[in-house]
Amino acid sequence: MFTSCAEKIDNTGNCSDGRMNQGEQGIDCGGPCPGICVSCGDGIKNQGETAVDCGGPCDPCFPRMSAQINGAVWNSVSRNAFLSGPGTIRIYGTDQIKNITLIYSGTFRAGTVATGTQFTGELRDENGNLFSSVAGGNISFSTFDTTSRTVSGTYQFLSINSVNSTSSIVSSGVFNELNY
Repeated sequence: MFTSCAEKIDNTGNCSDGRMNQGEQGIDCGGPCPGICVSCGDGIKNQGETAVDCGGPCDPCFPRMSAQINGAVWNSVSRNAFLSGPGTIRIYGTDQIKNITLIYSGTFRAGTVATGTQFTGELRDENGNLFSSVAGGNISFSTFDTTSRTVSGTYQFLSINSVNSTSSIVSSGVFNELNY
């Protein structure tokens, strides 16, 4: 049995229908519609941001992971934190040239741990050479929130390349509000 619909259905959409359709990049913006879609990468201070494309609903306006490597400022453009085993967290950042990995195994709480069995730092330089931490560094967790699963803190370490015995100093390291 077939019945006809008296209502005409328009599947083409338009740029003011409150729907994301017809190739739009957002609701009624981008693609065939005039106007740029609001985002945390649009180069405009909008949507409650505290500065251009940061703060408010976007990433904080401070570097999420940074350090000085042999005295030169290093800021990660990509970073993450993840559990890599029971009681072990890895914090990783890259500026797409150099990488820093912080490996911590121990009790998940605020506090400071020296380089050694519970904390290891690694630096991979622009040539892919691996530098591993030696005694004298530390990681300090100012926040280790196991409920919201975020960590913040500082780190520093001296690292040695085991192939050619050259060293690199990672100092003034900071990681802020990383989710794991």
